Amino acid sequence: MILVVWLVAKPLAALRLAERHERRLREALPGVRFRFCRSREEFLEALPEADAVAAWTFRQEWLELAPRLERIISPTAGAEWFPIQPPPGLRLEFSRFHGRIMAETVLGMILGHARGLFAAAVLQASHPWPRPELEPLLRTLRGACLTVLGFGQVGRRIARLAKACGPRITALQRLPGGRPAWFEPGDRLLPASELDGVLPETDHLVLCLPATPETDRILDARRLELLPAHAGVYNVGRGNAVDEEALSAWLAARPLAAACLDVFREEPLGSGSPLRGLANCLILPHVSAIAPDFLDLFVEELIERLTAPP
Repeated sequence: MILVVWLVAKPLAALRLAERHERRLREALPGVRFRFCRSREEFLEALPEADAVAAWTFRQEWLELAPRLERIISPTAGAEWFPIQPPPGLRLEFSRFHGRIMAETVLGMILGHARGLFAAAVLQASHPWPRPELEPLLRTLRGACLTVLGFGQVGRRIARLAKACGPRITALQRLPGGRPAWFEPGDRLLPASELDGVLPETDHLVLCLPATPETDRILDARRLELLPAHAGVYNVGRGNAVDEEALSAWLAARPLAAACLDVFREEPLGSGSPLRGLANCLILPHVSAIAPDFLDLFVEELIERLTAPP
């Protein structure tokens, strides 16, 4: 097998292949011939001999350059960066390791809201000792209702890590799936169609949804009104799932509520977005899965894929 690797085009160091990754791949896959490419030009030049590709993106017109190509494997969690129609015999494979990192990010978001950490960071500039201002915001995660909308690889990781803090889990998923062994008697696994019924009791709502027509603005003004006035909303899936104008209005009217958003309908989020002016909205620049070991985890998953029985 000839594997062509082009994973150096990202601006963040954590997302660029390093020498240690190349060494690990060569050691673990001695039967594979590697082409590690440093530029798009080098990548395109290598495609005619590629049996498999590991890359951040791929274009439809590049398929004509790769007559032997059988697999495209990406560190991304979804197909947004691969707007291609693969011909028969070509597999597009996306990665599953992101939840391990993202779960820590989301737990930090939830605790930051519940324990008043984000509010304290805002208040410290104008209040020398804001105990009365913080008191109404302070809650515990133990006993709270944590609803996870989108219970795939990422959603399950988030719920399991948060479970150590004692919330009741309500997990919503579109496709049937088994109840996790670590669920306790008060935890629930429900079809996504029951979302409206669980929102009024939800203290923390985590969205881990892909970008599809069905998920577009799934959290709209009507559903936001079903949430308690102190609820936290956390989106680490795709930005299309949230009606951003409705969320801005909802947050502006509810000082005890909060939103922590890592993804947006358009990225970067525009400077004129009303979300940017809200003290109870934390904006992250699509970094919930970023960590120094991001590509280490991808490399280990890639090795597992290429050594798995056919």
